[in-house]
Amino acid sequence: MSMTDAQLTAFSAVAGFTPQLSSVLWCSSVLVLALLWCAWALWSGYRGWAAGNTNFGALGGSTLRLALVLIVLMFFMLS
Repeated sequence: MSMTDAQLTAFSAVAGFTPQLSSVLWCSSVLVLALLWCAWALWSGYRGWAAGNTNFGALGGSTLRLALVLIVLMFFMLS
């Protein structure tokens, strides 16, 4: 359901920005947090592989799963 002109005017007057900019802010925040989480997971996997606690196949599988999660998340957030 879309907002009426009165609602758009009231939102813009109170918030100081449009609802579309608010949507961009929230989508960007979700994607940045997901990218940070993936970077942390890859770094942790690499440290485990470098220390000899994880084999290369498990690290590769984790990398592929993280890439798939990011692709699906970006598809739904950016479409």
